[in-house]
Amino acid sequence: MGTTCMQTIQRRWDAACKVLFKRELGDIGEYAKWLTHNNEPIIHRKSSVTGKDVAYAISAYGEGSKWIGFDEIDFGKSYPPLNLNEIKDIDSIAQAVRERIYYAGSVILGNSGEVEKSSNISDSFFMHETGKFGDCKYLAFSTLGRLCDSCFGCNGIGESQFCIKSYETFKEKRCFEFWMGQNSSDCYYSHNLSSCSDCMFCFSLKNRRNSIGNLELEPEKYRRIKDSLVFQLASELEQKKEAPSLIDIVGGVPLAKPLLPNMPKETKKEGNMMPIEGEFAKTCEILFGKRLPGRIDDYSEWLSRRVRKSEQHLSAASGKTVRRWDYCNYFLLPKNRLLTQAEALAFGESARISDKEAEGLTMEAVGRAIGKLAFFSTEYEEGTNTNIIECPTPTQSANSYRSSPVVYSKHCAYSFWPRSCEHVYGCNAMFDSEFCIHCYHSVKLKRCFEMDTCRDCTDSMFCHNCENVHESMFCFNVKNLRYAIGNAELGREKYLQVKGLVHRKILKQLGQRRNLEKDIYNVGMQK
Repeated sequence: MGTTCMQTIQRRWDAACKVLFKRELGDIGEYAKWLTHNNEPIIHRKSSVTGKDVAYAISAYGEGSKWIGFDEIDFGKSYPPLNLNEIKDIDSIAQAVRERIYYAGSVILGNSGEVEKSSNISDSFFMHETGKFGDCKYLAFSTLGRLCDSCFGCNGIGESQFCIKSYETFKEKRCFEFWMGQNSSDCYYSHNLSSCSDCMFCFSLKNRRNSIGNLELEPEKYRRIKDSLVFQLASELEQKKEAPSLIDIVGGVPLAKPLLPNMPKETKKEGNMMPIEGEFAKTCEILFGKRLPGRIDDYSEWLSRRVRKSEQHLSAASGKTVRRWDYCNYFLLPKNRLLTQAEALAFGESARISDKEAEGLTMEAVGRAIGKLAFFSTEYEEGTNTNIIECPTPTQSANSYRSSPVVYSKHCAYSFWPRSCEHVYGCNAMFDSEFCIHCYHSVKLKRCFEMDTCRDCTDSMFCHNCENVHESMFCFNVKNLRYAIGNAELGREKYLQVKGLVHRKILKQLGQRRNLEKDIYNVGMQK
């Protein structure tokens, strides 16, 4: 097996298989291709410093850039200050600091250990080929999550244990091929379940137990049918080293329009764009010293450049608009099988397979039985939300537009996963931050622009992998600087002189083109 990490991962994989499939399934390495399928891949590049392998969980960095492993960075290295006479615009600064720009991978932070071929990991142990996780242990071939234990081939999971091939889950235990669920356990091949346990091939249910194909059964009968299906599933995995996904199973099944006995009445929520426009303008003024002309939608292409994409489709039941975002495999859901959340819950309560169909289920033919149930929702709403416009998955948020999920946040637009944020626009995976535009994978930023993988920074722009950096720009892989450009401190007066020049260039280009060519992901490309 090799490393201590993989030996431990193998033991946890064996334990998860025994829990889910009643027996061990062998070497996890033989399942690696299947486990990584449909997940966001870890990208491996060669360090520009040593040539050793460096793992990246973020794929947006421009090809032709320079790469460095996190453990190769000399955070105490000093650099000579720039010659201010050579600085005329953003391009000239980028050219002047080009030799100092390296994008960091294999980023492992906090109290972590036994982490390999992974990046953007914090306070975690025994992680293999995994990215964007914190406070976890015993994970492999997975992407994006927090507070998880013994999970494999998963994408977008939180506070989950002993899960395999599950997506967008929260507080799940012992689940396989479980899509978009909360507070559930012992579920297989199911979607959109909340507070459920012991369910197989179920869709859009709440507070259910011992159900197959949305049909609730006596516990003993449920266990008998489940044991048969799990045995078939384990045998297929042993033989083929893979199993069909829920989407594979329903993908080739003929589609019939879902019949709802009573179409749910959904109150149309009228959105008010005025506070969204006003707060965006306010944020631009704080960041650049001046408001941008026009409306926020005039900058939609620019704001969306590095944010996950979204699509609009029509409900299979009513033709109402359904919006979905490209994360946690939502884009894999069949677009002709989408429902609004209210429709999905109403349909889930009314639709089920027959007792005879449940008795005769086999893994080979299950698609024919559940095809009539297999409709999907890409929406959920938790807590009180106010003035939420085109945001399908809000939680306790307000005055937000074209963002998802929005969690404990307000005044956000064109962003992915702002959590505990205010006034963030065109951002991706931001926590505890405010007044930011085009910032990504960062924590506790204030008044920042074009920042990536940074924390505890203020009033800075075009920085990567920085901590406790303030009033600075074009800084890479440094800590504890103020009034710095290109990793070298200049002093307040000289820095503010350059900052004013850069702001004027940004305002001119955005005002004329509604776009900006340079960003934190392409500024390091070598020409």
